[in-house]
Amino acid sequence: MRGAKKLCIMSVSFSILLNGVLCVYLPQLAKGQKGRGKLYSTAAVKNFCKKAQQIIANTKLKAKNVNWNELGTPGIPFPAPGISATGFIGSNPTPYDGALYLPLSTQQYVGYAKDNTGKTYPQVIMCKMKSWDALNFYYPGSAASGSNCAVVNAKIGGLVVASLTNQNQEPLAIRSVVYDNWLTYTGEQWTDSSPAPVAYLSTKDGKLHILSKELYVARNNPSSFVGVEKKGINYCQVIAPDYLRRLLVGNITAPKCDPPPVYQQPLGQPESPKPWNCANPQQIH
Repeated sequence: MRGAKKLCIMSVSFSILLNGVLCVYLPQLAKGQKGRGKLYSTAAVKNFCKKAQQIIANTKLKAKNVNWNELGTPGIPFPAPGISATGFIGSNPTPYDGALYLPLSTQQYVGYAKDNTGKTYPQVIMCKMKSWDALNFYYPGSAASGSNCAVVNAKIGGLVVASLTNQNQEPLAIRSVVYDNWLTYTGEQWTDSSPAPVAYLSTKDGKLHILSKELYVARNNPSSFVGVEKKGINYCQVIAPDYLRRLLVGNITAPKCDPPPVYQQPLGQPESPKPWNCANPQQIH
């Protein structure tokens, strides 16, 4: 499933499809997954992208997740001939053509924030993963089709709500959420202003929007300007469970912003990154 469909999560007990917007009762996505430790612990955060890989590619394969402490910087332009990008930005999920014998790996970087008590919590998780078509090529039969990054966020939402049903239950302050997928077409677009905002109160509809930022490149992309290590990839910037929990129970408020700019699928020269006047609250690196 590719594209910029919106998923809205509402307080109804059934699923409907209306004008291309998928509305799903949150607990249906999280049945039997109520353990808070599976969402909020250090180990859960450390292994996040290997789980996201299974969701984005509809696969049971288990990847090695590589965690980066340094976001890094891209070459200018991106990628810069002869100038290697650094840190997480310079990393690549594996395998890829020409590196077929490397193990399946995902790359991860976490953006953190501080609440009003000074406590640090994970806010944005950046995942570099393999696309479903690449997995199906390197590991035949392992992936039937692909999802998109908004589905990852929606599943996180279901798990977060389910985690509130135990003895530590916190009342939901927000019950209607829209899950958007912000499509980009180049690494420069995806990397711009990272970690990107993943939640905002829309000036258009007043609702809480949980935003994923996605870059997908098919393994058989014919462009000679895209290196083999950048083909067969699916990158996502998604919301960390702890941040979403804080938003849903009203412990923190998302910034009020216009929707993000739209990138057009390039027919020639791709668009340069577009500034978006929206910021993560109290973002630290």
